[in-house]
Amino acid sequence: MKLPAPVFQSSILPQLPIHSDFLSVIRKKECLFVYKAKAVSTNKDVASPNSPKVEPETQSKTLQLQQEVDMVGTPLECPFDLDVLKIQDEDFYSKESMESSHHSELKTCIYKPFSSFEARGILSNFIFDPSLQSALPVFCLADAEDGERTSVLGIEKGRNNELIRYKITVAGPITSTDPTIQLDHLKSEMAFLTNVEEFSTRAVATYEAYRGVNVNSDTDTSEAFVRLECSWKNPSKVLELPHIASQAKVIIRPLPGETCSGAYEIWRQLNTLQHLIKGLESLEIVWFVKASQKTLREEIDKLIAAFCKDDTYQLKEKVEVEELYDEQLIYNRTPMDFIDHLWELLSQNCSSFNDLCQSLQYTLQRAKTDHPMVFFDNPTKFGKMLRQNDAPPQLSGMEPVSLLIEMGIEKLKRDYLYIFSGNNLVAERVISMFLPQDGTSYIDQLNCLTSIQSAVEVVALCHRVLQLPHLALRDVVTPLLEHFRDPQNFGREFSFQLGVCLLKGFFQRQESGSSVEKWRVEFTSSNDCHPVKLACQLTATHLLDASSTGDGERVGERRYNVERYLSKSDTLLG
Repeated sequence: MKLPAPVFQSSILPQLPIHSDFLSVIRKKECLFVYKAKAVSTNKDVASPNSPKVEPETQSKTLQLQQEVDMVGTPLECPFDLDVLKIQDEDFYSKESMESSHHSELKTCIYKPFSSFEARGILSNFIFDPSLQSALPVFCLADAEDGERTSVLGIEKGRNNELIRYKITVAGPITSTDPTIQLDHLKSEMAFLTNVEEFSTRAVATYEAYRGVNVNSDTDTSEAFVRLECSWKNPSKVLELPHIASQAKVIIRPLPGETCSGAYEIWRQLNTLQHLIKGLESLEIVWFVKASQKTLREEIDKLIAAFCKDDTYQLKEKVEVEELYDEQLIYNRTPMDFIDHLWELLSQNCSSFNDLCQSLQYTLQRAKTDHPMVFFDNPTKFGKMLRQNDAPPQLSGMEPVSLLIEMGIEKLKRDYLYIFSGNNLVAERVISMFLPQDGTSYIDQLNCLTSIQSAVEVVALCHRVLQLPHLALRDVVTPLLEHFRDPQNFGREFSFQLGVCLLKGFFQRQESGSSVEKWRVEFTSSNDCHPVKLACQLTATHLLDASSTGDGERVGERRYNVERYLSKSDTLLG
């Protein structure tokens, strides 16, 4: 059906004057803004200095409508009824809905919109005439009088020269049951646009399995996530789960310091160790707020008494950190010796340098008679002092801090060794290659421990979020350790391929698509030397509250922004 294209006017704007939620998805801010006419105002208003400066409008020639195209694009929310438009810094729309919670007077009419049918006719020219595509992006003002209450239609050229079509509606994002994004409807659209009946179908889905933020970090990258990217052929419906025989790319970015992580306690001790090493170099140490209500001598007496019993491993009051490890990490924490527990006690309760000196000196005096259990292969200098029968040496200078640092390094080395080899994730000889070597500087040893901590965070996320089986974790550990051994990879994501069949525990919880971030279906023509590809991508918005009745269990139906991509090349999305 051919119709005469309506006469329209246009202005080149440095930025499309609509709300910021939509601006973030536009790659190019300068755009061609199309409207029906500029209304004559009865009042000679002086232009606001805050209003965006627009170039003089130009009358465009009438363009012949080549073919009507349904411009279904991205239904982003328009909070106002749109009759006419006045461009200002804060307001894009002319009049607010009477049902809206906002109230304002009717604004002066400046720009008049087209009907949505006329707007589709104008934009169809840019789709079918390549000579006009140099003017993209173009956005056309509509009157929101159609069934979907469309207020803006637009076209933009993507990174791979595909055409991206946008739609802003009063209703906002759509639900997964919307008829315009059902598979049969999309197949019909592909056949209409390409005039072919044979084409292949492929689905691509991105699942956000986990996202966490470190509130103590001010960096832009302070965000941990677990993301799955899956691809499979011949999907049967929109938002279906990946086929069991397909592959998934698992992308994980750890964020050491998350309190909900099973590795948080180890990270806290590593952070304390880093603080002490830097303080030893600068001779400035900010000491700790005492965690225990008892005096340090009372705590040391209690600890020595426990480690002098015949059955050392059956401590009456088991240290809480061991229970924390058992519950949240993937291995059973093995017993620690006296030096390990002394490190934990002093690193949390020494409120001054004098406290540290007196505590170490008192421990040496008590150990001369009580002999607490220390692992025979504990190489720390303080461990050797405890085992010898000579008179306790006098500690001088910054030696107490060095002794405490040695205890912390040795304790964390054993922790990491037990995490990986104790749970049979990797052989002891393999993990030993990544542990700090004796005799190297404190900074070098700290860097080794920091890289291993990132690997521990990834293992903890795989175990807690993805519920990966033991064999799958074993295959990942060695390349994981190699990845974070490179200092340039600190804070970056780690990725690996995995069969969807191994992610059964995760996908069993996804029947409602609760964590799908993006879901895309691609149609590619198969009988043409220059294949045409059409894609429909659904991007999930935040869950909406179903009601305010106080029922915390009820949540609204998930809604999706939708984008269409049309490309005449093999590549589609960047």
